Amino acid sequence: MSKVPLAAPINLWTSDPVVMIGTQGAVIGHLFTKALPSRRIRELNAAEANAAIVTQGQSLTRDYWGAYVAIFQIAGGDIVIVRDPSGGLPAFWREIDGGIVLAPQVGTSPFAASDGISVDLDALLVHMWHPFHAGQQTCLSGVREVLPGGRLHIGPSAQHSDLVWQPWDYIPGRARLGPASIEHLRATVLDAIKAWAGEFASISSGLSGGLDSSIVCSGLAGANSSRRGFHMSWTDREGDEKSYAELVAEALDMPLDIFPYDLDAIDVAQPIVAHAARPLMAHYAQSTAKAQAMVAEQHKIGAFFTGHGGDNVFGMTHSVVPILDRYRDGAGAKAVIASIRDVARLHDASYATILLHILRHVASGPRKTAQGTQSFLNIERLNAAKVRIAIHPWLAPPEDIAPGAAAHIRALSRAVGYEGFHDRRVQPPTIAPLLAQPVMELCLGIPSWRWIEGGIDRSMARRAFSSDLPPAITARRTKGGPAGFLDRYYWDNEGKILSFLRSGFLIDHDLIRGVPLPDPQSGSPAYDRAHARRLLGLAGAESWARQWAG
Repeated sequence: MSKVPLAAPINLWTSDPVVMIGTQGAVIGHLFTKALPSRRIRELNAAEANAAIVTQGQSLTRDYWGAYVAIFQIAGGDIVIVRDPSGGLPAFWREIDGGIVLAPQVGTSPFAASDGISVDLDALLVHMWHPFHAGQQTCLSGVREVLPGGRLHIGPSAQHSDLVWQPWDYIPGRARLGPASIEHLRATVLDAIKAWAGEFASISSGLSGGLDSSIVCSGLAGANSSRRGFHMSWTDREGDEKSYAELVAEALDMPLDIFPYDLDAIDVAQPIVAHAARPLMAHYAQSTAKAQAMVAEQHKIGAFFTGHGGDNVFGMTHSVVPILDRYRDGAGAKAVIASIRDVARLHDASYATILLHILRHVASGPRKTAQGTQSFLNIERLNAAKVRIAIHPWLAPPEDIAPGAAAHIRALSRAVGYEGFHDRRVQPPTIAPLLAQPVMELCLGIPSWRWIEGGIDRSMARRAFSSDLPPAITARRTKGGPAGFLDRYYWDNEGKILSFLRSGFLIDHDLIRGVPLPDPQSGSPAYDRAHARRLLGLAGAESWARQWAG
């Protein structure tokens, strides 16, 4: 890393790109203009730098997008830190000797266990209940995160955090943008993909065979970068998506690397992602990371691209809220009935079933709390922990927001800040272009009922890219994944997993309860599929906690 020369009292070292904010600070990471076509920003003129300082970072989220953390001094001497709304560059911080230390990754000094950092038991318990419920508090004591779209203000004696970018500013009725057309959606998504593609000579792009990853791969067509598809497959019907991935790769003339999920790559005793501030609980990532490392070495990959976040940003829903939103919008009876038909077709549900769900929703009122998974947790302690651990601010929008818009924002909160499965210090970064700020802002402004028009999920995205992708991709309604692979690993290793959970950190600290003894005599799994997946996820939290506990 190189030291950035600053007049402000900020000691800054980085190996990432730097855009200076005068001599008072810097933007670390990638910065692009919002005006189409996006243009990479490598320097700010005096007026632009002054605007960032005077607005305390709001001009950055107003005029630019990217994956960045901005650090600068404002009038009066205070320091402000701003993270971009997509959270493309991580930002963790802690207090040391009266100062603040900021880093994109934990695990090395001064963010290591040897520095006195330990597991925050309440935060870990809440995380196991709902991995996206907490706000800036990580699962490590004293280590906090500048949230995507967040701002940390550091004064002489105290710090406080707020949001410099708020997702509800872009929803219908509040949006600064007019209603989006399909053409505008397509242009905005393609611009984000191509802007990112221009930053890397060689790209491996995930290609699952689903809509979102296929859109990202289609956006790479014509890029100057060397591009390859990357696909993980399993042997059962649910996990074998090779034919769809091959169809897209052939249509886009893209080489495709196919790897089987590897049972031998899974080690339940090792953290799924090392040096993480919160445990990842999906063990398929160990096999994916192993395969990606092979591709990166063989083809000198500069970045991994992913369709991560597509479901979230493209308004995918499994509820009746589009009907409620359309009624609330003042649409006539004909329009509301049309949305009822769309929901019925989308979910293959009767009108009676839809009416029942509408009545339940009206009776219960708008959903205000997260719905987590309590199985095997110490419920009394969990309830107390939820009081202490502050909720993510995106999960507490203003009261007047329509239920579909609130659900869209909740979905985005589960997607932003994606870091991939790698140690970012030594491996290529992971880029999620569908979570680019302009894409999020545009999609938040699209009413929920437009995403299900015709009874089709992500309807606008499918229509926007219908001419770019094979019809079999834009028309498909089901999607496979690694569920069968995880089931197989659990069922082959149930005794080991249960013993691991019964003899470790989580049970010693009374965070989990009710994990049974393995029964090697039965010859069959003790748990059904849902419980098996849950226990395997808890094992991911266990291995992470053991790492930090030494």
